[in-house]
Amino acid sequence: MKYISEIYKKLYHYTTYEGLQGILQTQSLWATNYKFLNDYSEIILFRNKLISYVLPYARKAYERLLIDSPHVKEDLDRLGGLDHVVKHDTEVFVDSQYRATGDEIYIVSFCGVHKNPLVNNNGLLSQWRGYGTGGGFAIVFDTKKLEDMLETESQKYEYSSGYFTDLIYSNDENKLKAELSDNLEIIAEDVKTFFRKDIKDVLERKDKGDIFKAYSAFVHCISRYKHFGFSEEDEVRIVALPAVINNDLMRLADAEGTTLKLEKERKFRKQNDQYIPYIELFDSIDIDLPIEKIIVGPHKEQKRRAAALRILLSKTNIEITCSEIPYVG
Repeated sequence: MKYISEIYKKLYHYTTYEGLQGILQTQSLWATNYKFLNDYSEIILFRNKLISYVLPYARKAYERLLIDSPHVKEDLDRLGGLDHVVKHDTEVFVDSQYRATGDEIYIVSFCGVHKNPLVNNNGLLSQWRGYGTGGGFAIVFDTKKLEDMLETESQKYEYSSGYFTDLIYSNDENKLKAELSDNLEIIAEDVKTFFRKDIKDVLERKDKGDIFKAYSAFVHCISRYKHFGFSEEDEVRIVALPAVINNDLMRLADAEGTTLKLEKERKFRKQNDQYIPYIELFDSIDIDLPIEKIIVGPHKEQKRRAAALRILLSKTNIEITCSEIPYVG
């Protein structure tokens, strides 16, 4: 798979006035817990897709079990028959994978460079509508420099996974097969192990490397899949899974003779009378975010907002422009 910077030289991050203030003051990006995104169900969207993919492997496992142990058929019949048991246990397997992720998936989203230069200069109308109440801003980043910063981030803090990725929309079966086939094969191997009749054999065969591979493959699948209705955004995202440094992890590190990195602090911001969990990415006092330009979205005070930003950022090379999309208020 290519680096995102090979596909998109620049990325656009749309945010509110308060969000822009926070980014400029902290020089960090806030990755929000996926359950508090505008549509957190997108992570669950891959569930049915995965169930349909896993089901044939589960069925084969049970068919082999019936050959090796014919007496099991009575148990299956008592539980509703082979089809019912396979469907039920497949759903249990997939749902157990979701539970294994816990709540520790954090996401920050961008839009890729559009084919139409007018959109790149003025922003997407759908995004301005999304941030229309208080007026939005599009922050344009150098993608390669963000990739480098993500690498530095992973060296400093303890993450179970963290990566840049574009998305696969639900109407693009070709891309799904081309880019997720390797991950799906890893999940298929995990299914074969999961449905072995001898649980002792399962535990012996599944070493930590196999468990992590299957877990990583699952997270990549669920975090890259999104409904085709959002395809206009051409979304690119950073997906980050900060580790929880508990006694189990510390014991494991001691046993392997490794030193744990820093734990990423979970923070909370108040929004609409609830507290939203997030983490700050790139929170280093030594490095500024690679912001190239800020587009001020449609707003009745658009010109004043642009003027204030130019004064605030006068000692930087950040370009300030105004979207030409008219404000309707």
